[in-house]
Amino acid sequence: MGKTAVSSILVLVACLIPSTVAKASPPQRTQPTAFEVVIPFPDVCAFPMTATVRGRTHSITFLDASGNAIRGFAGGQLFVTWQRDDTGFSRTFAISGPTFFDAEGNAVLGTGRWTTPMVDTGWVLAAGHLTFDGTLDGFSLISTMNGSSRSLCDLMA
Repeated sequence: MGKTAVSSILVLVACLIPSTVAKASPPQRTQPTAFEVVIPFPDVCAFPMTATVRGRTHSITFLDASGNAIRGFAGGQLFVTWQRDDTGFSRTFAISGPTFFDAEGNAVLGTGRWTTPMVDTGWVLAAGHLTFDGTLDGFSLISTMNGSSRSLCDLMA
């Protein structure tokens, strides 16, 4: 079978498959929103720390024809400053993600840089392609990754 025949068959099959995009509602978009939040972390390392997260985020939620969320995305310009409460030593990291969500709003995938807990490792500064499976104390928990990570406690020691 020639390339033209195969291409024609693929086009025909694609036309016969119902398109979910054509039946979807327009996505919901949020405008970039600036924020700053301070979070105490007394027990992440052997020393107490405080994280100050600041930046601007936006999100896109993709909807089905009934207006129900089917997946989402959030990203922006984010930075976290970790400060040791005992010594005052601090470091700032870019953690812009982004994050990809399932229909229930659970983070399932992350790319870019993050500071978040990792299974069997604790809190890390991670960069790469991250897969999340649930949360730990409300923070997305890395279950697998393709990239690199460093212990946050080692970076702040």
